[in-house]
Amino acid sequence: MDLPTAMTAEGLNFIALTPVEIDHRLWICLAFEEEGAQMGDHPHLAMLYARQDWLSASDLPATVAAAFAGRSNVVTRIHSECILGDAFGSSMCDCGDQMRLAMEEMVSGGEGIFIYLRQEGRGIGLRNKLDCLALQYGFSHGRRGPRRYSSDGANLAMGFQVDERHYASAAGLLKGLGIRSVRLVTGNPTKIADLKAAGVEVTQSVDLWRNGASARAIEEIKEKVARGYIYHR
Repeated sequence: MDLPTAMTAEGLNFIALTPVEIDHRLWICLAFEEEGAQMGDHPHLAMLYARQDWLSASDLPATVAAAFAGRSNVVTRIHSECILGDAFGSSMCDCGDQMRLAMEEMVSGGEGIFIYLRQEGRGIGLRNKLDCLALQYGFSHGRRGPRRYSSDGANLAMGFQVDERHYASAAGLLKGLGIRSVRLVTGNPTKIADLKAAGVEVTQSVDLWRNGASARAIEEIKEKVARGYIYHR
């Protein structure tokens, strides 16, 4: 999609821009990819919320650009894809809860940016993630193995780093939208550091919790805390 110059971001291609109704409220969905990435039918998505009459816009890209340019302390969630948690409500993690709570916070405050990056399995992809999940339950290639692995341990056993994600594209999008600063919904210090290194000011990290996390999700949270995550719970 060749969007007007009102919306540009260095190093990114904007693919599509459209209003999308979620829970009876209109968001703007912006599909994008890194230059040269060729992500096909699975681009990154940015869901943009503001108290705007999007449907009356004669030039939607210009209206979106004007709505966010120069804004400060915008509630922002950079969320890596987790199909099992996001779509199926898996209790192995808190991804689905984080997604829904962040979007609810944005609607409540009247403004927000939810960036959905295609970094399934902490950046190792869905196929490898499924193999890691099997290891966590003590299976390898469908057969019972000698032990069960932790979430981090399974990634390492598969030959990956604990976390292989990066957030340069998200930072590029925020800068392209002209955002001055964000309140970032995260406990991940690497995510905060990556945004700051790219020139995006993070004024606050925000925790959003729903009571009743499963024992399995709490185990993963403890692993995250052990490697530097910050949760104010």
